[in-house]
Amino acid sequence: MESPLTNWLAAQCHWVAGCEAALLVLGASRNAPGAECARWPEGAEISPRLSATVQVALERGRFSVQEAAVGQNHALTDLAVPVVAAGRTIGAVGLSVRALSSSESKRTGEGLEVGLPLLLQLLEFRAERDRVASMATVATRLLDHEGLRPGAHAFAVELAQRLGCERVAVGWLQGRRLRVASLSNAVRFSEESDAIRGLREAMQESIDQDVRIEASESVSATGVEAAAHRELLQNSGARSVCTIPLAAHDRAVGAVTLEWNLPGALDAQACEQLEELATLSGPILELMSRAEAGPLARVRSIWTGWIDRHFGSQRLAWVTIAAALLLVAILAVVPGRYRVSAEARLQGRVQRALVAAVPGYLSEANARAGDLVQAGDVLARLDDRDLRLEKRKWASRKAQLELEQREALAAQDRTQVSILRAQIDQAEAELGLAEESLARTSVVAPFDGIVVEGDLDRSLGSPVEQGDVLFELAPLDGYRIIVEVDGRDIADVKPAQRGRLTLEALPDQPMSLVVERVTPISTAEDGRNYFRVEAALEEPVATLRPGMEGIAKIDAGHRRLLWIWTHELVDWLRLSTWTWLP
Repeated sequence: MESPLTNWLAAQCHWVAGCEAALLVLGASRNAPGAECARWPEGAEISPRLSATVQVALERGRFSVQEAAVGQNHALTDLAVPVVAAGRTIGAVGLSVRALSSSESKRTGEGLEVGLPLLLQLLEFRAERDRVASMATVATRLLDHEGLRPGAHAFAVELAQRLGCERVAVGWLQGRRLRVASLSNAVRFSEESDAIRGLREAMQESIDQDVRIEASESVSATGVEAAAHRELLQNSGARSVCTIPLAAHDRAVGAVTLEWNLPGALDAQACEQLEELATLSGPILELMSRAEAGPLARVRSIWTGWIDRHFGSQRLAWVTIAAALLLVAILAVVPGRYRVSAEARLQGRVQRALVAAVPGYLSEANARAGDLVQAGDVLARLDDRDLRLEKRKWASRKAQLELEQREALAAQDRTQVSILRAQIDQAEAELGLAEESLARTSVVAPFDGIVVEGDLDRSLGSPVEQGDVLFELAPLDGYRIIVEVDGRDIADVKPAQRGRLTLEALPDQPMSLVVERVTPISTAEDGRNYFRVEAALEEPVATLRPGMEGIAKIDAGHRRLLWIWTHELVDWLRLSTWTWLP
């Protein structure tokens, strides 16, 4: 694919009669002197004589010609004119033409000079294209990283590669403090080391003066204060150093420091490139810093930016104090709803304990804590083999006594009949007791509800004494709320007050409550004192279960917003002052 420079060179050759070959050489500072950029015809072999003629024009900066020489059965004249931009020779273009006289060579050179402005425009376009491509590459590499430190490290490495630096450091302002965010030659480093401290002081020096500072062993910075840069040169072993501030939204956000082992390594073109990259990278790194900042840092950044735009950064403190006083005045006047907030939990209004009615051994467990049961469900059974034998024993004894009674009646032995009648009544009583004990071996739910406590799966076969609690059961249609109100707030809680309850299990369903009772006895638990306040739900919810916990807020009237937000701190200060006063 032909380049614009090749096309330009071909156009120059077409209007020169007898042109055999052409060569365009540019000697920009980033290339070695005499670097070839285009030749015509493309791919043709350029004679050493033409190359020498072009090199002479490039080095001397004036028209150069070598008279006719024999080549390929005819004589050739080689001539070259320099390419000058901003008073500096940046290249040369040369032609090999069939033998020309001196006047013809001069006219040909003048014709080449006519086309040089177009060449300069092409070179400017190419330089602008390369500059834009370079900035796009840097921006892409920065945006490939999400955090400030990875982005700053990528920027430092890119600068080190482009400008041939031994080390590049990127510093970032966090509030009023400057931190070194990244080094091109190290991933981890100590912020408190002497080397990092020297870099930080050099960056701060550049930020404070808002200028680029360059210093080297032989030449010191002029017109600016550069004591920190001179000290950095002495301690780091570098021979030249340069620091440039990074800005975003017309304010300094950081700085970048570059170090070389060569004096005067930063020429004018490199300075221009560095300025452009710093201008580009500052806002990108600022966005990365904002993205990973916490909510408080974001609010502070927004507030600081607003003050800078409307009042200037020098009035930040005064405007902040005035805004704070205005806010306090508003809060001291505007009323708000005062709510007492406390931890809360649900309990069933009725909680029935199901106990073992007879001693025995546990043989069956059909429920555990959390299960829903219905009235009549068998929750557990005790081993009833001994009781069945006892029942059979007394049933047999009763039948035997009844037989003996009939024989006594037949013998008309009234005394014996009376004795047997008493023994039969005793046997019937014992039999009834055995049957009642058998019925009590099954633990049955007395009503519909939920098992609050009880898990006997791992206790099968173990002995159970009469009166042992096996389960605790609570109904599903009646709850009370136990609110643990802190002792500092109990004076604001009264019966009949309303409030809201939000449970951890149902955070999206706040429920209304009414205070029923305030217990005037405090409880000490987990290092705090609280009072037990009982409340009831105004509207029951089917998904509630005993034991659920959450936060209750009880409406305690209206107070000034300033008092609502500061009364706990004020009360603590009063109590602390009272404690320390003599």
